[in-house]
Amino acid sequence: MRTRCARSGWVVAVALTSACGGGGNSDSDGTSSTGAATAAATMTGPTSSSGATSEGDPPTTTVDPSTGTTQTSATSTGDDTGTTGAPPTACADDCHYIRAGAIGSGADWDDALPELPAELERGHVYFIATGTYPAYPFDDPERGDAVIRVVRAGADDHGTDVGWDPAFSAGEAVFGELRFTSGRYEFDGRDATRVVGGFESTVVDIAAPAIRFLRSDVDGAFAERGGKHVGGACTAMSISGDDVVVAGNRIHDAADDGVSISGLVNLSFTGNVVHALHGCGTDGDCGPCYNGHSDGLELFAVKDSEIVGNMIYDVASTAAVFFGNWADELGMGASEYCENLLLANNILYSPETGFVAYIEDAREVRVLNNVIWGLHQGAYGGLSIGVNVSELDLYNNAILSINYTHIGGEYDPAEHRGDYNLFGYSLGQWQDGPHDLVAEDPQFAAIAGGEGPASDDPPPDAFAPAADSPLVDAGWPGDADIVIPAHDFFGQPRGDAPNIGAIE
Repeated sequence: MRTRCARSGWVVAVALTSACGGGGNSDSDGTSSTGAATAAATMTGPTSSSGATSEGDPPTTTVDPSTGTTQTSATSTGDDTGTTGAPPTACADDCHYIRAGAIGSGADWDDALPELPAELERGHVYFIATGTYPAYPFDDPERGDAVIRVVRAGADDHGTDVGWDPAFSAGEAVFGELRFTSGRYEFDGRDATRVVGGFESTVVDIAAPAIRFLRSDVDGAFAERGGKHVGGACTAMSISGDDVVVAGNRIHDAADDGVSISGLVNLSFTGNVVHALHGCGTDGDCGPCYNGHSDGLELFAVKDSEIVGNMIYDVASTAAVFFGNWADELGMGASEYCENLLLANNILYSPETGFVAYIEDAREVRVLNNVIWGLHQGAYGGLSIGVNVSELDLYNNAILSINYTHIGGEYDPAEHRGDYNLFGYSLGQWQDGPHDLVAEDPQFAAIAGGEGPASDDPPPDAFAPAADSPLVDAGWPGDADIVIPAHDFFGQPRGDAPNIGAIE
């Protein structure tokens, strides 16, 4: 990752205490570790533990992009019932069965394969039982629209009953790193599958089109000793394929970025939880990941995509969301700006960083009904808007503050539109709309106002407005041009007087 200080040159491999940051926190990045780490990483097997994970993780939310409806589902617990709301898979001769320790052909559960075979068949389904499995490259040649499905076996959907034992759906299925270099796969972990990263790896790399990656625990398994990175991934997930759906996953414990998203169109990234990013890399001499400035999501040259109903928190270094801003100096210029993006119903909470989110080099970005909150640090702590930002719409958001000058941006009333937002602080850099509010404490249910204290491990409902909050019924229902999400973070319907923020 790279970012600029206002009116200065590029900052590459700067120290973690760079003067670009605010309040003693860094918000400057060098080049992303994703490219180098992905190319160099070897595919190692899963570790025996989940690394530096948190015990109090919030529930994952899964959004139906066609309706905007968000349904709550548990994070990976290793106790899946197999209930998905869809009818069980109908198998003919196209289902195969994978069970760790088996020695069979995959014809049924008695005759199961011990792991995914080297070649998968297009149009077929591969059921996975509890157990530990090696890393896997999904590289089968495409054949028209035929999809290969890899599905966690559950009590209600496991293909054949021949040889089935309920123990096969109890506990986790654990994989090493997964790489998708061919298109048209569906990987559905059904909240009982964990993918674990090895040292310096990318845990899940989606570099092909038409991938659906669902309901899995993407575990960077970060480990440190004496302040040094000694185990686990640099990047939890990398996405560079078109027409990809990533939904209902828990993505956590990477040394550097949660999700690196670049050079694609038509991504649906919905209902995921991204957290526990440790800001550990070459800057500060913490470890081998280049530069170790963590972002929950880093976006570069992303077009025609939606980021909806996600929660991102506990980011040690740069930001919860960061729009990469090196297209003009190091890329192909305006053709690599982000364009036509929807950011809606997200909870972005990053009190440890200089800013919660950065937007730069972007066109047609709609920012609707989000929480963008951290800690007040003078002019720092909220949303930073930089240069080359056009057709930006901000409505119904709870934002700590907006800062243009930090990365050289300037408010443009013709291009930067918005109203019905609540700001913790007005810096005088955003032109407040007639219905914008300023309140140091928006009275979230269990999150302090801008002066803190910070919450280490908040559940999403901590960001619901209290009964007497100024957020209640203070939002805008939208119009033909700005379509406000019909449902909130939890799938509750919005009315004609919606709340400001992500939760009704």
